[in-house]
Amino acid sequence: MLNNVAALFVVFYMQSYAWSKSVRVTELKVPSTAIFGESVTLICSYDLGSEELYVVKWYKDDLEFYRYEPKDDNQSVYFPQPGIDIDLSKSGSNVVYLRNVALDSAGTYKCQVSTEAPTYSCVQAVKEMNVVILPMDGPSISGGEGSYDFGDNVTLNCTSAKSKPAAKLSWLVNGKPVDDNETVDHGVTVVSSNLEVTSKTLQLPVTESLLSKGKVAIKCEASFYGRVAMISRDITIIEIDAASSCGLSSALLLIIILITLWPGFR
Repeated sequence: MLNNVAALFVVFYMQSYAWSKSVRVTELKVPSTAIFGESVTLICSYDLGSEELYVVKWYKDDLEFYRYEPKDDNQSVYFPQPGIDIDLSKSGSNVVYLRNVALDSAGTYKCQVSTEAPTYSCVQAVKEMNVVILPMDGPSISGGEGSYDFGDNVTLNCTSAKSKPAAKLSWLVNGKPVDDNETVDHGVTVVSSNLEVTSKTLQLPVTESLLSKGKVAIKCEASFYGRVAMISRDITIIEIDAASSCGLSSALLLIIILITLWPGFR
């Protein structure tokens, strides 16, 4: 008798296991990077095979924040926690709509799908989401004013706008990127509201080849998760020779800085 019961249990277990393998999460859509203040849609697509849905649960950092139970009178339930602001009217069996993404919204998101008896299958998928704060403006450039001799260095400093994390800065001279070895990176500084800025200095030697066209276009680009904001300075250099400058012993270079700004990120 016991052997028969054991055999039936094994058959039932194996059959349940076979059924449960038909249940799977086919896709979990959680953005790897979300923008502070914007909204995101989390999507958990699943295939139940021949089984019936019991409940879908969503977790952030292993804390449940949303549940969808089709047979419950109140199908959608929201469990408040920091960084989670759900629009229930736009959420359902496989969708969660997060409003006003905050820094606390970053974390590990898990979708867990469970089915009804007799199999009680449970499958899940996990993804990470980071939250970034975009800079409000392009980078700013300081320095470069005054007059210079050939052989002098024009020193310019580029500082990014506040963001989290800090933007990456790059210098360009006449459209060509300047090697990082030729600049001084001052690293990241934490400022108000835990935001970050970075700065990078360029020392540009004044040479005849540099001034062959009488004008030097200098740009500082700030890149941030694939978006670029650029501030450009067209530096016009006027050479004043000794004869026209009342006996100056050497040629002077007057640097006039014209600023053209492309604000924001594109």
